[in-house]
Amino acid sequence: MEMAPHAAECDQNDELRLTISCKAKKAVACSLNLPFEILNKYGSQKRLRSGKRIEMKHFQMKRSNGPRSEIKGDNTSSSQVLSASCIVRMAKTELIQFKNRKTDDFSNLSNNLKLSLSLLDAAEKFSRQEYDEAEKLLNFVLLDSHADDHPITRVVAFFARDLRERIDSETGKLDLEREVAHVDMDKALIDLKDAIHTCEQKLPFNQIALFTGIQTILDSVGSAKRIHFIDIGQKLGSHWIVMMHALANRKDCPIEQLKITAVCTPKDDIEECGKLLSSFAESMNLPFIFKILHSEMYELEKDMFELEKDEALAVYLVFSLITLSASPKNVDSLIKGIKNLNPHIMVVNEIEVNINGSDFIDRFHESLFLCSAMFDHLEDYLERDNQCRKIMEKIYFQAIIKNSVMTDDEESFKQCCKIDFWREYFARFGIVETELSQSSMYQASMLIRESGCSSRFTLSMNEKCMLLGWNGTPLRSLSAWKFTA
Repeated sequence: MEMAPHAAECDQNDELRLTISCKAKKAVACSLNLPFEILNKYGSQKRLRSGKRIEMKHFQMKRSNGPRSEIKGDNTSSSQVLSASCIVRMAKTELIQFKNRKTDDFSNLSNNLKLSLSLLDAAEKFSRQEYDEAEKLLNFVLLDSHADDHPITRVVAFFARDLRERIDSETGKLDLEREVAHVDMDKALIDLKDAIHTCEQKLPFNQIALFTGIQTILDSVGSAKRIHFIDIGQKLGSHWIVMMHALANRKDCPIEQLKITAVCTPKDDIEECGKLLSSFAESMNLPFIFKILHSEMYELEKDMFELEKDEALAVYLVFSLITLSASPKNVDSLIKGIKNLNPHIMVVNEIEVNINGSDFIDRFHESLFLCSAMFDHLEDYLERDNQCRKIMEKIYFQAIIKNSVMTDDEESFKQCCKIDFWREYFARFGIVETELSQSSMYQASMLIRESGCSSRFTLSMNEKCMLLGWNGTPLRSLSAWKFTA
């Protein structure tokens, strides 16, 4: 699958031009309003109609006032400093020019550009098995990069460490019997979950994708009085609150029953989340049932879900495909299980990146662009010494980097694929892509404007799929699917 150049992706000319009818705008206003306002309204410790008090901290979201404008050491605001994504694109272009001039003298360049060039050059030398030359460049990168500096230095340091470890492995320098520090995986997972919760509260990118998916589902179920929502993926809560609020305020066709089934592993503790949602539903006079299904995603069976004939069934997948993608057999099982449920609609929210190819350089570049854009996003909204930010960088993005750098065994890759791949994959199961509603597209554009960071977002379409990006790099895909007989 041919990938478009990242430079082209950065061009603002491909930004989505949305023409929304008054009807679509009215539909959004009636069904969803502003999710940031809803979550802020139902913030911490609101008193419910039952007289109970409920701690809503996991669902709290304050509307962003835009990216941080922290003043750097050189008295330049963050909005005026080149982004990590931009520096990587410049470095890739410069490297081609240096090759043409047959020189590797980077001395006249800025430090950040020099670091990026050195990393890219080291990756190419590694791919040609020029290990000594590659290692010299990586040592320079690691010596000159600082963990608390510009996001590009944080990114290149992560990549350089893993690439140097890969070289040590290839050259026999890696001591496989060396003592490895013990890692408390349970604590690491708890820390990661807490970090994700914090990012959900502070990063508008996540909400825009989640809430647009919810708007798509609300539009698809139309005037259904009984709705069954099956959530397979991240259990963070905010999108459930927004959906419940929208349905509770539906005047033309009052809801008779909303059922949410959360599919999760036994390690996921969401019982308290269910209690909070039930209390919220009570406060809104919303007939509500919350079910927790402890099951692996690839072991779903129809009789697990207590389906009812007169309910409109919707399935929401959030990062489920990438979670299972190390085993294509498990992805097959998940999709077959969902197909057997015969839902009215399936909405898929996934990472938009292709790092599963056999070519090392392609994988390396793709993951570098992805992580640079995400580190830029974190830089704009979280302080550099924020512990949750450090956890996200160290645990979450490090896994992506290792996946692209540490092995050439295709069987071990996470199948981090773009929408073009999933479109062909779903077609094998008789699953066809359907149009996102006008109101859901309007919802996305409106939330981008309300988030205060519209200049950094990229909103575009790939056929019927919406792509959300940051600083010109697509990062997330949102698509809707129908099941044929």
